[in-house]
Amino acid sequence: MRIAIMGSGGIGGFLGAKLATAGHEVIFIARGRHLQAIKSNGLKLLSTEGDIDIHPATAYSNSRDAGSVDLILFCVKLYDTAAAARACLAMMADDTFILTLQNGVESVDMISAIVGAGKTIGGSIYVSANIDRPGVIRHSGGTNSIHFAETSNLPGRRTEILETIFNDAGLVGQCADNLQRMLWTKFVLLCANASLGSLTDSGAVALCSDPDGRALLTGAMQEVCAVARAMGIILPENTVAELLAVIMNAAPRQDLIASQCLDLRSGNRLELEWIQGTLHRLGRKYHVPTPINSTAYVALKRFAAGTLS
Repeated sequence: MRIAIMGSGGIGGFLGAKLATAGHEVIFIARGRHLQAIKSNGLKLLSTEGDIDIHPATAYSNSRDAGSVDLILFCVKLYDTAAAARACLAMMADDTFILTLQNGVESVDMISAIVGAGKTIGGSIYVSANIDRPGVIRHSGGTNSIHFAETSNLPGRRTEILETIFNDAGLVGQCADNLQRMLWTKFVLLCANASLGSLTDSGAVALCSDPDGRALLTGAMQEVCAVARAMGIILPENTVAELLAVIMNAAPRQDLIASQCLDLRSGNRLELEWIQGTLHRLGRKYHVPTPINSTAYVALKRFAAGTLS
């Protein structure tokens, strides 16, 4: 397949390297020093599972230079969603479809408003990866699993394609039976960990090693479940308990640090409005108290635009 990676940071770079190694034609859409490094030296993935060096690698800053593709993996930060969705239009033929693997729970609607209904599949990825330096991605953990679902919740040709290409690349691709349940299941930990991890400058494993931290993280996750329930999205009763077990069973070197915490450390812009902001807004709409996540939202607002000079 001809696959474009819209946003070639940690997740996009990781997937692009894996898919290119599996024989697909991968086009990286990137910018700045990262783009220049990929164009000059290719893209390198550092991983305990084995390093990958894609050289030469095809990379552009302007999506119009890429031509049409079969699949777009949409991996940009949430605040870049609208601009990136508009850029996707230049790469879309009649059968092209988008798989969004962003954080949050509203990406499919945001992208569809620009590219049109029926073009976008929602996904959740359980991989920890980041840009180590320009042109180099470091894979540091996760289960290497990607879950996805059509907005209709029905499997079909496109979900079969995704299962095939991910599994053939040594990953775990799985079609979920309900899009919203899939997105909100991940959002339970993602939102809570981004809230408290950013406030305490730590990951979920460190938080849970302290009884007070564990109690707060548990409460924050329960808030997300309560909002989902009020929206008619029924998550399994043991969702929080299972997520806590995942945290406690994580390898010592995997602290499950939220990307928002890493962005805060680096002085980068935060996805705050699309994570804690979304939960705060939905909590108020459905009359569900979210005191822990809303406190984090208010406390982090002053860093939302980033602190880099």
